[in-house]
Amino acid sequence: MIKIKKDFSKVPDSLQIPSEEFFPDGIPRPSKTTHKRRLELIKNGKYIDEKVYNDRYKQSDTRRALMNIYKNKCAYCEQNMEQNHVEHYRPKHIYYWLAYSWDNLILACAFCNLFKDVNFDLLGTKLTFRNTAKNINAIHVSSKKNDKQEMPKMVNPEVTDPYGKIQFKQNGIIESEDERFAYTIEKCRIDRKHLNDGRRKILDIFQRDINSSIVENPTTDKQEIEIEAIVRKFVRDSKDEDLPFLAFRRFAISNWLSDLVIEVKP
Repeated sequence: MIKIKKDFSKVPDSLQIPSEEFFPDGIPRPSKTTHKRRLELIKNGKYIDEKVYNDRYKQSDTRRALMNIYKNKCAYCEQNMEQNHVEHYRPKHIYYWLAYSWDNLILACAFCNLFKDVNFDLLGTKLTFRNTAKNINAIHVSSKKNDKQEMPKMVNPEVTDPYGKIQFKQNGIIESEDERFAYTIEKCRIDRKHLNDGRRKILDIFQRDINSSIVENPTTDKQEIEIEAIVRKFVRDSKDEDLPFLAFRRFAISNWLSDLVIEVKP
């Protein structure tokens, strides 16, 4: 997990409240339809798991915006996704009124989405919703207020910075001593073997490249030049937002990189 930067004021048109305030040149049909479904869910008092409701938070503009923000990576495990899921931070089957709220939508892989399910334990008091104009108008920017009341154990990477809260082992295992991050890792199963292997492989490749630079270069000076280039590339990759497992790469730089070079060098 890394901190995700999302502009909560840039709500995709298909999710936006159908008001002249947001659409001075005319309200588009997708906005009207989504809001109609939103009000139906609020009136119903629970989520309706049917295509006409499910389709409204998966509109192409919303999906494109999230793919751009998340660089087509899962909010929780950070792996690149062939198939991405528009997921709800607060589960839609519990928080039905937030089903189409911009600050409640994230991008998740199929597995994290499946494992997360409706797991959403609280340290505070559960929300209730009052159908007022004020609450409807704040529907896309209510997470900060909601978090203060509920204190969810599930981490929202758009809100909470994982830096310093999660740790890794060199074999790729992720862990945390923080209650909320430990809960998130457990419920989303971010320590599953496939992910651990993918993270570990990053270090395996780094060490292999260091070893090759020593074997293939006859002099110490040439070895040092190539090793420096490999280290610089590793650091550069840790800043490339399109690459997977950035949290692991950055943790490795802070904790192991120098030692890994020394281990390989004769």
